[in-house]
Amino acid sequence: MFVRTAKEGDLDALYALCCEQAAHALPQEIFSAIFSAALHDSRRRLVVAVEDAQIVGYADLMLELPLSRCSMSAVLLDLYVTAPQRGRGIGTGLLIALFRQAQSLGCGELAASCQRVNVRGREFLERQGFVLSRHSFTRPLGDGTKNK
Repeated sequence: MFVRTAKEGDLDALYALCCEQAAHALPQEIFSAIFSAALHDSRRRLVVAVEDAQIVGYADLMLELPLSRCSMSAVLLDLYVTAPQRGRGIGTGLLIALFRQAQSLGCGELAASCQRVNVRGREFLERQGFVLSRHSFTRPLGDGTKNK
């Protein structure tokens, strides 16, 4: 297994992985546009794990420069390994690759989150040295009629 930067030719394989991750088909045209934008965004780092010429995982990192910290930080947006490949160090390899990139860019922090019900994801992050430091909240925006 090796980790490399994602490229345009990875579109179909990443689309399939993201549909697997979402457990439903994603709008392919929108996915393609987002994927292309991510590849060309200087604040993003998108890497893939390859084994036997197949993409078996990916990770997506966003660089941020929050006013409140006065230093660059990185946020792990996504990290996914296809189910049959889990438990073999692929997620760790993806995370190490992005960790090194974030460090080399001068980031002082790498933040990550997972859904509360994703116990395996939380345990993975904790094994990798992440600590619970914030609460993350989400709010559906809907049609705007429920804003108070």
